[in-house]
Parts: sequence; C-alpha cells; structure tokens
Amino acid sequence: MTTTSPPTPRPRRRSRPEPTRGPVVRALLRARLQFVRILALLLLLAVSGVAVGLFVGFPLSRVQFNTSGAVRLDQANLVGKADTQAALVAQEDLPIEWVPGNEELGAFGVLGSSFCGTEVPLPTALSEEKVAVFQNPATGATLIGEALRVDKWQAARDYVASVDRALKDCDEFYQASFAGPIRSRIEDPPGSQAITDSVGATYRSLEEPPGVTEWSILAVGDLLFAVSIGGPTESSESFLDTVENRILTRVSPEEFAPSASSTTVPGD
Repeated sequence: MTTTSPPTPRPRRRSRPEPTRGPVVRALLRARLQFVRILALLLLLAVSGVAVGLFVGFPLSRVQFNTSGAVRLDQANLVGKADTQAALVAQEDLPIEWVPGNEELGAFGVLGSSFCGTEVPLPTALSEEKVAVFQNPATGATLIGEALRVDKWQAARDYVASVDRALKDCDEFYQASFAGPIRSRIEDPPGSQAITDSVGATYRSLEEPPGVTEWSILAVGDLLFAVSIGGPTESSESFLDTVENRILTRVSPEEFAPSASSTTVPGD
C-alpha cells in the first residue's frame, strides 16, 4: 500500500517593511498637498470670476455711452473770461433773413422756466439777464437768446444737470404759449452736443396749431446761456449747432476759435 505524504506548504513571502520617511520628506509631501489645494482654489476662483464678469458685463454692454465728441471744458478756468454780451446771440451769428424781433417775446425763453412741470430755480445771479429776440419773416420762426452770469461755475453746471434730470422720465407735458398751455411731445434736440455741460430738447405740439420749439442751455464758466427757436416747422439740423458754436467761439476761444474761420452760414 502506497502512502502519500501531504504537500509541503510554500513558505510565505514576508512583506517588505515600508521605508521610514524622514521629517524632510514628510514636510515636502505636506507642502505638495497644500500646493495642490491652493491651485484648485485659484482655479475655482478664476472660473467664478469669469462667470461674474459675464453676468455683470452683459447688462453693461447694453449701456449706451456718450460718444458724440462733446467737448469737456475746464469750467473753473473760464470764470470771468467773457461777459454776458458775448454769450448772447448776435445778429452776425444768423443768416441775413433773420431780423430783430419783439423783445417782449423774450419772456418765453427757457432759462428759469419749468421743465415737465418741474420748477428748476436759477442760481444766484450776478448780472441782469440779457435777452435778444430775432425773427424770420419768411418762415414765421422766432429765436430767443438769453445770457446770465451766476455766482459760481459749479452752480451753472448744476443747473444744467437739474434741467436734464427733470426731462429724463418725461415724454409729454403742457408747454406755455400765447394761446395757453399746449400739449407737446419731448424729443431729442437737433444736431449734436457741443459741450458736456449742456442740455436741450425739441418740443413738438400735439395740438393745433402745429409748432416746434428747439432749445439748448449751456454752462461755460460762470455763464449760463440759452438759445431757443420756435416756429411752425423745425429748423435745419445744423442751424442750432452753428449758432451755439459761434457763441462758444467768443466765450471759449481756446477750444472753439479754430472753427471760427468757417464762413458757413446757418440755414433755416
């Protein structure tokens, strides 16, 4: 009888003991782990920043910024440089068909008037308000020029800003006229903005008789001046711009004198 001996078990391989890490190695491993965490945090912040930038930048991209090229004057430097007569519309600013008009119509100027029912008080005056009235017999249009010196250049600029705010949320209002209040629509002024410290609008009558009044108010140093043209129809697009620039040539020659060499005559 053959006997079999049980298989001899394999000797187990002993696991190699882990090498002992010194303090320098452990410090480097911790530093590497900390670096990875910081890198992940920076990546998260970068992604979040892009998202926030897109969120904020989208509505800002819809904002229409002023790119009209309007001149920003050094208002403090212009204080006392010109008198009120220089800021008033003169006969030489107009084409030959315009003639002096009834001075009583100057009471319908825009300085100190209400805007959309909002009373905007004039700053403290240091001079009497000067008024000039011209009429165009061919078109039935009337032009009113006004000029006033005030106590501070900041007050002149603030007055312009206050008028602008009064017009912001207003589309229609009742405009004063010889026949009484007339419901009028407010539109943008013709032409372009000459200086940043200015405001203007077009009032278009929504009742009979038809009529259009275009006006602007400008602050130059401690001077406020205004030009308004009213008639059955609007003037040419460049008419108000040309009158404004001829006045600006006198009160701020450093900025506007080069354009004074132009011989273009405004048309109506």
